[in-house]
Amino acid sequence: MSSSARTERLKLITLGPTGTCHERAVRRYMEFQEIEDFEIEFIADFLDGLERIRGQRNAYLIQCSAHPKVHEVTERYWREVFVLDTFIYPTKHLVVLTRSEVERARSLGIVPATKGYVDLSQWDEIIDVVSKPVVGEELLAGRYDAGLTHIEHFEEHEDELRLDLDIGEIDTTWLVYGTQKRFQGEVIGIPSRDLLLSREPLGAS
Repeated sequence: MSSSARTERLKLITLGPTGTCHERAVRRYMEFQEIEDFEIEFIADFLDGLERIRGQRNAYLIQCSAHPKVHEVTERYWREVFVLDTFIYPTKHLVVLTRSEVERARSLGIVPATKGYVDLSQWDEIIDVVSKPVVGEELLAGRYDAGLTHIEHFEEHEDELRLDLDIGEIDTTWLVYGTQKRFQGEVIGIPSRDLLLSREPLGAS
């Protein structure tokens, strides 16, 4: 391997803009891996992210398993791009917010991957949005009446928004894709025998 290849900075590609659950999960994953020298590149479409890591040895795509395009990303270049790792980490604190002046919200801005948290029949119009930070920004700008986003938007704009549903942080899984095949025929995972055989109820954290 050449010295330039050894020193090339690690590139992590994930859903943006800055402030997403994806960015937070990526940064925590790098901290867990004890890797400090990396850069994050934000995308709005995971298929675009897939193109950006294709053929690259130092680039990785990180995607929440709840995202509706997981199967497309996994399958599109199945000879070239592989699932290398997975990890468990919660989303940011999720909430449904409504603009304070709106008595009955008729439109909802929401990321498709989060539609399972709410009964969509409560709103007349559902607007798909690329990421939750964008939901917060566009809700404040008046594009829709309500939105499923992060609690930080409520904390920063309590005079403009009201809290209609407090969902909280949700434990979820994340997929790490790269161009080096890792699976060689044996299960890759964390031994969890005691947990699986435990008869004790697990309380919420």
